Amino acid sequence: MGFSYDESCKEHFRSPEEGSEPRVSMKEWVNYFRLAILQAMVEKACTLEKTEAIVDQMRADIEKNMPATKTTVKMIVVAGASGNVGAATVRKLAELGGVSVKALTRDSASDKVAPLKALPNVEVVECDLLDKASIARACSGVTAAVLTCGNNQQQVESENNFIDCVKAAGCTNLVKLGTVGLYTAKDSKSEYARYHAEIEEHLETTAGEMKWTVLRPNWFMTNHLGDIFGSLPMGVIAYPVDPEAKVATVDPRDVGDLAAKLVVAADPRVHHGMKLDVSGPEEVNTSQMAALYTESLGRPIQAVNCPLADWIAGGVKGGLPEWLAVAASNNFLYWGEGKFTFPSAPQVLALAAPQRTMAEWVKEWAPRSPPPTA
Repeated sequence: MGFSYDESCKEHFRSPEEGSEPRVSMKEWVNYFRLAILQAMVEKACTLEKTEAIVDQMRADIEKNMPATKTTVKMIVVAGASGNVGAATVRKLAELGGVSVKALTRDSASDKVAPLKALPNVEVVECDLLDKASIARACSGVTAAVLTCGNNQQQVESENNFIDCVKAAGCTNLVKLGTVGLYTAKDSKSEYARYHAEIEEHLETTAGEMKWTVLRPNWFMTNHLGDIFGSLPMGVIAYPVDPEAKVATVDPRDVGDLAAKLVVAADPRVHHGMKLDVSGPEEVNTSQMAALYTESLGRPIQAVNCPLADWIAGGVKGGLPEWLAVAASNNFLYWGEGKFTFPSAPQVLALAAPQRTMAEWVKEWAPRSPPPTA
């Protein structure tokens, strides 16, 4: 006697009541489905037309009784969303789609975060990273996190708070913005590099099952905003470094793009525990930068090797806290020794290689410089 698909067979694929689990697993369904078709065809118990009818009926019963699949939208929190890297991360996540984003900022009414409010699936949330209760409220329901705070003297406490809170919230993947790996150490001459070393140690020792990756970017192109709004009107760019010494400077937007792709990675174990160098696509020196400014502005700009103390004083005059200007000045020792030409890590190049060049950055920003001084 050949195979027939009757009510007794259908019962295997029927849930006993609405919303309950099926009596057999999906794998068992599929195997039963295949066996039934094979048996019917091998035994030639029915015509091809009858076999097709059996197949159609079985498929319909499986689809009817299969439990509804719940789609969970990944919720990602970005701390430091008003900064250059943080804002770029939020924009890239919105562009990638498929996720909801909580963009954390100290001031939700700030002009810096206004453009983020217009992005799809982005919620700007006011949050104090020195207050764990504030972080816990903001991070409720998040599944992944990006930590991109700017350097500040309360950084260790605030970033450690964030790490602790996202872990407690059930976060499975965290991407942290660090600083140049060459001098990230607890005894570094650079104050903020010591902060990062301490935070990274906390992350390594307390993360538990949460996967994490640290990004260690090279000298940022935005560090040259001091040229745009400070020295270009005087016809110079001034740094305490040989004008021919090169640096693989990187645009913060490229770092934000990378952070976004890392935090939505299908398998965060791939980059877990890695501290990844991130450099721009080319090496440039201040002589070449001056030439780019000259071309863009249509007037001569000269690269000057100034005393370190003058650069620090200029940074403070431009709005940097003195401690930060002093800490940042340590970069020029490594730059002058040719140590800032390090390449991006292979994992960075494979996932989201930085693309923006200094020429593109100058073309974008130079026109915003004030007119030359008399």
